[in-house]
Amino acid sequence: MEAALLLDGDGGLGELGFRPPPEPLAYADVEPVPLALVAAPGHPLAAAPRLGPGDLHGRRLLVNAPGCSFRMAGERLFGPGVRRVEAGGVPVMRAWAEQGLGVTLLPEFAVAGQLAAGTLVRLALDVPALVLRLVWRADREESPGMREILYAAAAA
Repeated sequence: MEAALLLDGDGGLGELGFRPPPEPLAYADVEPVPLALVAAPGHPLAAAPRLGPGDLHGRRLLVNAPGCSFRMAGERLFGPGVRRVEAGGVPVMRAWAEQGLGVTLLPEFAVAGQLAAGTLVRLALDVPALVLRLVWRADREESPGMREILYAAAAA
């Protein structure tokens, strides 16, 4: 692998919990990826004017498979007190939340249509954004095509 795109916390590489390989890595942040904690309009937490992470204790958090950036962000934010239900990929998590089966933490772009249509509502909890990060092996910056990729990422 010469380069990869990943979602990470906005601190240093691997902040979200990924284990970087032993090779020397460099990275550039491409853009922030805002997250939204969403639920069906009739969910008991939907009308709360303000929520904290502890307000989700005992509630169902719909998650993706282990290693998913959204799941890892939720684990950091909510800790162990939230009941996690593996719902599969983003479309399933979103659909289950629309049906009132729990709350889910997803990128805003993945739920923008449902928020606009009113089939999901954003819960009043501040959630940190992730960052889309381009990562590459620092010892291979001179590989064919790598400079072009880095210049394109810098222009974005």
